[in-house]
Amino acid sequence: MTTIQTTPTPNYAENLKKHRRSLHMIPELGRDLPKTKQYLVSVLEQLNCKMTFLCDSGICAFFDKGMTETTAFRADMDALPVEEANSCCYCSTHKGQMHACGHDGHMAMVLTLGEYIDTLDELPCNILLIFQPAEETLGGAKEICESGILTQYNVTRIFGIHLWPFLEAGKLASKAQALMPKSAEINIDIHGKAAHGTAAYEGNDALYIATDYIRRVYTKHAQIPGAVPHFPSGISDLPQAPPSIPEEKTIIHIGKMDSGYARNIVSDYTHLRGTVRAFSEKNFEKLITLLTDVLAETASDYQCETDFTNSEGYPPVINDEKLYHQVLPAVRSLACSYEELTQPLMISEDFSFYGQYAPAVFFLLGTGTSIPLHSTNFDFDEQILLSGFMLYKALLSC
Repeated sequence: MTTIQTTPTPNYAENLKKHRRSLHMIPELGRDLPKTKQYLVSVLEQLNCKMTFLCDSGICAFFDKGMTETTAFRADMDALPVEEANSCCYCSTHKGQMHACGHDGHMAMVLTLGEYIDTLDELPCNILLIFQPAEETLGGAKEICESGILTQYNVTRIFGIHLWPFLEAGKLASKAQALMPKSAEINIDIHGKAAHGTAAYEGNDALYIATDYIRRVYTKHAQIPGAVPHFPSGISDLPQAPPSIPEEKTIIHIGKMDSGYARNIVSDYTHLRGTVRAFSEKNFEKLITLLTDVLAETASDYQCETDFTNSEGYPPVINDEKLYHQVLPAVRSLACSYEELTQPLMISEDFSFYGQYAPAVFFLLGTGTSIPLHSTNFDFDEQILLSGFMLYKALLSC
């Protein structure tokens, strides 16, 4: 009697769960991701792909299907400097570090996609899987794009997914054109003069000047159509000017202020840190101009020295309209539900850099938990990852 040995059919749902939990336990930061890289390589080296290592810990896995064009799928690898509050069996084993933004899930979906691709003899395109470090910091996506790897493999389109707590579990969502804004960090320094609090007039109060500067900035910004309000309607005297189109939305937010030495001393120095966001370079530059013009006016009024800097930041995530509508029928045909968003989000993502090199579409995948990203108790049921995996499978042949 002859025994015929067959290769067991992969259980992709179990693979997704296994990969996600294994990666969740070893979160690492920025570009320094040795354990994460080691885990990914241990799976990829069993597949028929060529690996290229970029951006310190980054991995690009190329599956050659003998075609001229290549489709890319991107997953971000890095975690956050957050102490996990969950008590599950797959908790972070690295103190003060946690996958609190779903990157473990992102990697699990792309890695499992690689395992699926390895079972296929034919596809209408080659495949490049991008595992990218340094999304939560700066530079990962930009460096990979500038490496020339997308040109080397003739990447003609690229896709990505981000988990989103405020969609129902397993639901997919996206929209054509603007999805996420350009963002950048801003830093403002105000130099005053110290004095004793009983004779404040002998100094120049940098703390007071800073609060007046914030008030002036917020008041002027609130008059611009599309400025995202700082308070609910009816609270504060700041005006609200709704946008005529969603892409007019802009944000100026000062989130941190450091000032002073003691309660009875006039502050001689204040440092403000904040963020700005806009869906176009034109509107972004308007925000920077507003901030610097108001700072110059404030410096003149209070006769003080000031400094202003802003980071380069991420470009806006703009989903390629032609590619989006090309893949939409396949997306809608999936068993999981799909929602076409009417409004762009106000979070930012460095997936935006890929769209400057090839047509790109970014999707959201609901966790259904309403636990915000970056929370110490962020978690999700791995069953939702099957929706993302099925989306990626469908996009292989679109």
